[in-house]
Amino acid sequence: ILLFTLGIFILGFSSCIQEGQLILTPAEKLQGEWYYQKAFFVYNNGQRRDDVLNDFADSRIIFDGNSIYMEDLRTGQAFDGTYDLYTDDVGGYWDENGNYIENMERFLSAYVYDTRTNRRYVFDWQINLLTRNNLQFGEYFSDGNYSFKMRKLE
Repeated sequence: ILLFTLGIFILGFSSCIQEGQLILTPAEKLQGEWYYQKAFFVYNNGQRRDDVLNDFADSRIIFDGNSIYMEDLRTGQAFDGTYDLYTDDVGGYWDENGNYIENMERFLSAYVYDTRTNRRYVFDWQINLLTRNNLQFGEYFSDGNYSFKMRKLE
């Protein structure tokens, strides 16, 4: 009876595993084709934000392994390259029990070149949310920052 029960347990457990991974790494979640859903530029004074989705509405980003490909489908402009995904402890804190609580933030640096001009660019993004089909990130400049929300093509 013990062997029968163990066999049923193993068979049931292995069938669950074959359906797909339950836990994905951030790099695995990024894989695929993404489209912009929302895009804003927020000025440094915080009093104004512009909806700039029209500038990105016909664009996509494809993550494939360690490669990144960004394309404006309207103009044909494309950037091709690689990316690094990393985390940084940006200043954790000690809780009331004396435990250190990390304040980890996730970042992505894309090292790409314009396929028309061969000019090289580096895009540095702070990832605010990353799930299987939802990506939210920001890109920061001296006069303000972009805030993006993307959806994965299923």
